[in-house]
Amino acid sequence: MRLILGVDTGGTFTDAVLLDAASGAVKATHKAFTTHENLAVGIEAALDGLPRGAWPQVDRAAVSTTLATNAALEGLGSRVGCILIGYDPGVMRHYRLDRHLRASEVVHVDGRHDIFGEEVTPLDLDGLRDAVMHLAGDVDALAVSSYLAPRNSDHEHRALRLLRELTDVPVVAGGALSAQLDSIRRATTATLNAKLLAITSELLGTVEPSIRQRGVGAAPLVVRGDATLMALDLARERPIDTLFSGPAASAVGGARLAGIDRAVVADMGGTSTDVGILDDGRPTLTARGASLAGWRTAVRAAAVRSAPVGGDSRIRSDPLDLFIGPDRVVPLSRAAARQPEIRHRLAELDSQRQSHRLVPVWEFFALGRPLAEEVVSNAEQRVLRALADGPVDVITLAAQADVRDARLLPVDGLVARRLITRIGLTPTDLLHVRGEYADFDVEAATIASRIAARESRSDVDAFTARAHEAVIRALGTATLRRAIASGQPDLAESDEKLGAYLLDTSASPSSRVGPLDVGLGLTLPLIALGAAGAAWLPQVASRLRTECVVPEHAAVASAVGAASTRIVQEVEVLLRPQYLRRGGAIDYAVHSPEGRAMFASESEAREHALTVGRRAAESAAAAAGATRPSIDVDEHTWTLDRDDPDEPVQLMETRFRFTATEAGPE
Repeated sequence: MRLILGVDTGGTFTDAVLLDAASGAVKATHKAFTTHENLAVGIEAALDGLPRGAWPQVDRAAVSTTLATNAALEGLGSRVGCILIGYDPGVMRHYRLDRHLRASEVVHVDGRHDIFGEEVTPLDLDGLRDAVMHLAGDVDALAVSSYLAPRNSDHEHRALRLLRELTDVPVVAGGALSAQLDSIRRATTATLNAKLLAITSELLGTVEPSIRQRGVGAAPLVVRGDATLMALDLARERPIDTLFSGPAASAVGGARLAGIDRAVVADMGGTSTDVGILDDGRPTLTARGASLAGWRTAVRAAAVRSAPVGGDSRIRSDPLDLFIGPDRVVPLSRAAARQPEIRHRLAELDSQRQSHRLVPVWEFFALGRPLAEEVVSNAEQRVLRALADGPVDVITLAAQADVRDARLLPVDGLVARRLITRIGLTPTDLLHVRGEYADFDVEAATIASRIAARESRSDVDAFTARAHEAVIRALGTATLRRAIASGQPDLAESDEKLGAYLLDTSASPSSRVGPLDVGLGLTLPLIALGAAGAAWLPQVASRLRTECVVPEHAAVASAVGAASTRIVQEVEVLLRPQYLRRGGAIDYAVHSPEGRAMFASESEAREHALTVGRRAAESAAAAAGATRPSIDVDEHTWTLDRDDPDEPVQLMETRFRFTATEAGPE
């Protein structure tokens, strides 16, 4: 029997599965905790849980991950400087477009092409050098985007060459990531890609040797956000393509495990719950590009709504409000099960009735990954020294780090760089308190909930019921918004008061308000996936008036999907005539991944487009790991009718889409 290995590294768990290559049947599974301070530990533990004798039968391995998605949600990653070539600084300021880029700093450089790809302003190489000098030492990576790179990428290519000569930090070009004309989305995509480079590189640099050490000859493939596979080296260069990798894999795995081709699928992990829609057994894809947590990218990905609520979401409370997510923390129940001193300190805080209106006094911090070459401030250094002997609660940490108020502790930057981890109250702890889950330290979860309840001016039962209801409503409204987005994408994002009221009421225990029943429901079944899915999502389905399906192996659906995914690569080539004002084409431009080429006749341009498109698709498929891909060509031509019916129609453009596919397991 030949086998396929699937691995999924999420915010909380790393899962490994073995599938029968012929039938797709699940033969073995194992879960282990994701160890963010050293990913290799969690990956090795997941692989070691599979049968040792199966490794010689493994022909292929594939990896999915939610690390990129979670990093975007939590604001983690490298500091990025964004260099914009040919963008109008005045327009950017007037419309506040810089905020979409979310870079540490944005610098403008002169240089521009027109819509036909002709240079109208030369690239300012001296300005580029000044930009590098200005950003040096303040950023970990650079993103560069030329305003009309899809029409002519010459300025970006020249900028890349110069930047790589002048600096040692990674440099990312927007035009290499997307052919969209939307210049802001392209620049945003380049910035986020640069931000994610280090996070994804750590994962891929760990998982490959772990798999190879077990005798699997081929390098593992990586699941893209559009539920296709790419090669490991490509994933290292383009971590942005792994955005929604985990949700895309879980949708494919959910369809296979549940045997359902059309459904709403929700995967509840540690950091987030990802909601998508299955059509013909595949996740539906975004029309323009993946968006989450304020990032508007040009990346083709599964159309997923990520609710920042998962089993490990941070719960904070005060007398006026309760907040769940978007940060992921280590559940107190889990941390205390490993280190009982946490439970003992919680008991002391409870007996002392410690309180701080603006800081969760039940939270702890612990060291994360080892300090490498990062620059840390003196205050941050004091925090790291205070944590050297183990986890410390926030009140004690402030005293030991010589900070007069716990609010002033410089912990957020250290958490963002994963140098320390936060331990706190989570939905997983709520399940322990409510008696629905008891794998870890129930007493620690109960004490922390009692402290949080006191801060909220309530008792434990009322607090946990309130927090539990907040989780259900957050999941319910996210599911409804994703369903609405399938027909009305813009409406689904609206926060207009009436719409928000209808969504929240529909996700409530009762949708009846006086004489009105405002309940919105789903017409498709809800497939519940993920380690926490079975605990929460059946209640969501009940409120949304639909069936909930929790298939066998639902907790490892992403790993199953990774092993079931195919290699697919798409390349687009554009043919456009350039007309004189008096009419008649003067020449034809072909825009492709190989650059812009000009031809005197439409037939020559068409022949070139077909040749270069096939070559680019085959090359992309080979880079993704395909050996004998089939190439399909889809052609769409836009013409303008003449007033005189006897005159031939006027060609405006022809778009060729080349799809290279290598079949996966049936």
